Parts: sequence; structure tokens; C-alpha cells
Amino acid sequence: MKKKKRAGINCLVPFLFAVYMVLLVWIILFKLQLSIHDLDTVRNINLIPFHYENEIGMNFHLKEVLENIGIFIPFGIYLCMFRHEPNFKRKFIFILSTSLILEIFQYILAVGGTDITDLITNTCGGMIGIGLYWSAVKIFRGKKRADTVITVVAAIVTAVVVGGVSVLLISN
Repeated sequence: MKKKKRAGINCLVPFLFAVYMVLLVWIILFKLQLSIHDLDTVRNINLIPFHYENEIGMNFHLKEVLENIGIFIPFGIYLCMFRHEPNFKRKFIFILSTSLILEIFQYILAVGGTDITDLITNTCGGMIGIGLYWSAVKIFRGKKRADTVITVVAAIVTAVVVGGVSVLLISN
């Protein structure tokens, strides 16, 4: 019975990761819009970290930084669940590369500013996710237990997020 339960949880992780990636791309590239025609056409590059052209307000910029960090935390966690070796450098490069690819696509599609700050904060979020994952492994005294707990929590969070997004889409 335990093997069947664990197999079910192991099959759930790739599905949850796929849902997460769809949401990540939808948020970063499509800004939660249903149609690419609803997006503003923006194509600019900012290579100065934490530098902003306009004075929208520090609270907005801080909020954006925290959102970028937050949205990439699950990426680091999922990466650890899929890649068992503790090679920090490879994981760092993979997170950085993924963020860079998304930033490049923002520029190519002209759907947002390509910003070094986003690259830095996204990568920091992924690295925080890695730290949280290994903390969970220590707290739950092993990878299998940690993976099970994380998968259950991820399933609940994914259901809530998808449900919330669905309600927003239906009501608009």
C-alpha cells in the first residue's frame, strides 16, 4: 500500500510542476492576460540593477522585487525534488538560465521590460527555494518525508491558486 501511495505522490510532482510552469510563463510573459493583443507593447532593457527610470514609488519597486523572489521560490523547490544531487552551482546556473530565457522572451515578444533586477531577484527566489527545500529535508528527517509533505502542500496551494485564477477569469 505504501508503494502505491508513494507512486501516486511521485506522479503528482511532474503535474504540479507543469501547472506551476504554465502559471509562471503566463504571469511573466503574458501578465495574466488571456490574449496577447491585450498586452502593452514594451521593449526596453535595463542593465543597471535596482535602477528605475520613473519615480513610481519605492513601495511599488519593493513589491515587485518581493513578487519576483516569491514566484521563483517554488522553482528552486521543484528543482531539488527533480535533481537529487546537491550540486549548488548547477542548480544556480539552471535557475539563472531559466530566468534569463524568460527575460529574453519578454524582449523578443515586446511584452515587458527586460531587466537585470528581475534576473537577480528571480534567481534569489530560486536559491531561497533550494534553501527551504534542504531545510525541509532536515526538519522532516529525510528526503522522502520532505518530498511527501512538500507535494501535499504544493497540491493544496496549486488547487487554491488555480481555483482563484479561475474565479477571476470567469468573473471578468
